[in-house]
Amino acid sequence: MGIFGRGKGQGRSEARRRQAGAIQDFWQWWQESGSRNWANLVGEGAIPDAAVEDLSGRVHAIDPGLSWETAAGSESMHVLVVSPEGDPELRAVARRWRDAAPEADLVWSYADSRPPVADPQDHALVIDERRFEGGQVVVGVQRRGSRVDVVLHHPLFPEVPEQVRTQVMFLMLDVTLGEQQTETWIGELTASEVPPLDGFGLTGLRAVVRDLAAEFTTDTGEPAWALMEGNGPMGPVLAAAEVPLAAAMNPALSEHVLVEAAYGHRNEAGLPLDPSLTELRELEEELRRAAGPDGRVVAHESSAGVRRLHLYVDPATDAVPRVEQAVRGWGGTARVRTDDDPGWAEVAHLRG
Repeated sequence: MGIFGRGKGQGRSEARRRQAGAIQDFWQWWQESGSRNWANLVGEGAIPDAAVEDLSGRVHAIDPGLSWETAAGSESMHVLVVSPEGDPELRAVARRWRDAAPEADLVWSYADSRPPVADPQDHALVIDERRFEGGQVVVGVQRRGSRVDVVLHHPLFPEVPEQVRTQVMFLMLDVTLGEQQTETWIGELTASEVPPLDGFGLTGLRAVVRDLAAEFTTDTGEPAWALMEGNGPMGPVLAAAEVPLAAAMNPALSEHVLVEAAYGHRNEAGLPLDPSLTELRELEEELRRAAGPDGRVVAHESSAGVRRLHLYVDPATDAVPRVEQAVRGWGGTARVRTDDDPGWAEVAHLRG
């Protein structure tokens, strides 16, 4: 059994320590004065530039790529959102910010991704002095595996440049589905200057995604698993993966752990047979136990006598050493490689 390819790096560890200090400073300020002051400002409806700059500075001290906003809350009067703005590199730090937040109360709750609004068709965006009404949006959808490709039209699209159309598309999806659901279930997104055939409004898109998510959610609330077959460089491949296989659903799990386990009992195509198949299942369960709440097994693929098990773990914990210890205790031949992969690029080929 070999352990190789540790990809953490001192730089990332130092960045996490710096971010942790900035997060602690943020919440200390918020609990001492920020929460009360911002509740008053939001209630008055007029927020001075100095207050905006102050809050922006405290958020950017955590990471300059983070954004923030306040909105009406569903369980509180207001929600403070600190968002990674779709950047997978920042999902983990935004989640750490949220996890360090105080308990929600009647005034404030906290989120690390934009929540959907109550009715997207009553929502409007103002960009470059143009008003984009959500009720005028028409979408067309096409199912592709476990994702939905979306064509989105607004009557003002012929009048605005491509970057504005793109901004409107993403913001309209965020207010309709929420940032996390958009990143999880939406595939290709295309702006159209003409309404798509058989198009419908944003509330219809919300219903499509709700039904899709229900299809791939088990009775226990866990993601379903999908089986896949194909061919690779070494011959036939048999794989299984979580659906959705989406980093946005697990933002703290940004480190990829690959366990390659050799098996001796296989058929002519190189795929595992008992007793190796039973041993591999036992290894997978042992890896799940070792990772515990700090990681998860998200996929595996078998070919030419080797099973590749993919885990993602929280690099701020000791999950990797625990997984390595579990592999050492396994009776077969295996090796481990770890890499920083916040966007889950290492399993992109296994997304349904």
